[in-house]
Amino acid sequence: MRDLFTTCSSCVVRDWCKLKSGVVKLPADYLKTYCVGYEMVTKAVCLAKVPKEYQNANLFNYVADKDNADFSEIIKELLNNPVGFVKSGTNLALINNLKGTGKSWTANAVLNEFLYKVCRDPEWFDYESPVAMYIKFGAWANRNRDVFTRNDDQFTYEVHKELTQMKDVPLLVLDDIGSGRITPIIRDLIYDVIDCRKEEKKSIIFTSNFSDVLLRQDDMLGEMVVSRMMYNTMVIPLGGRDRRADNTYKY
Repeated sequence: MRDLFTTCSSCVVRDWCKLKSGVVKLPADYLKTYCVGYEMVTKAVCLAKVPKEYQNANLFNYVADKDNADFSEIIKELLNNPVGFVKSGTNLALINNLKGTGKSWTANAVLNEFLYKVCRDPEWFDYESPVAMYIKFGAWANRNRDVFTRNDDQFTYEVHKELTQMKDVPLLVLDDIGSGRITPIIRDLIYDVIDCRKEEKKSIIFTSNFSDVLLRQDDMLGEMVVSRMMYNTMVIPLGGRDRRADNTYKY
């Protein structure tokens, strides 16, 4: 059973779990060393495909400062109540043309906090299917742009499975949307995902370095996609300094 967790790089709760960090010591003769909560969080993060870089993005590591002061209370509310956010069916768009301002980190922090809250609840998490999902849009677009012309049944099956999950999971993160090579096929596929989730009132978190004006252009996502993308969506223009450069967050 523990082989299921070998793909996860690290303990995502090490910073704040007193047992994992060694602050609290179990007696030497204590036999029950298997931590159900830890294993379920780790499995949920694994299924959600959270990148290693963002596995420690959470409320515990969130830094409020002058660069995000205008939005820090909203972001803290989202981090404290991610389940309410998901249940509301609201979307979140973190959009700013500046790079490294914490858009992807913040999106994954909300995703991770949601996983922490629901991974032990069988009404949300069945230990087999993702309850949230992270997609790097550019990589996804480049991988799927020729899906209908490739003679590869296994690839087609994997694409269909991923698209089904993107439509069905309670929370989807589309990171850096608008990047990569956007072909008519990619435009059609992402339209189906966003439109399906809009109709089902399922939450998406978008991040982008492109304004919605640029995203609406015909050679980008186009008006039909972005119109649905912005429906019932709270937009936060998260700017400021390059946090990657000064390592503000505890990656």
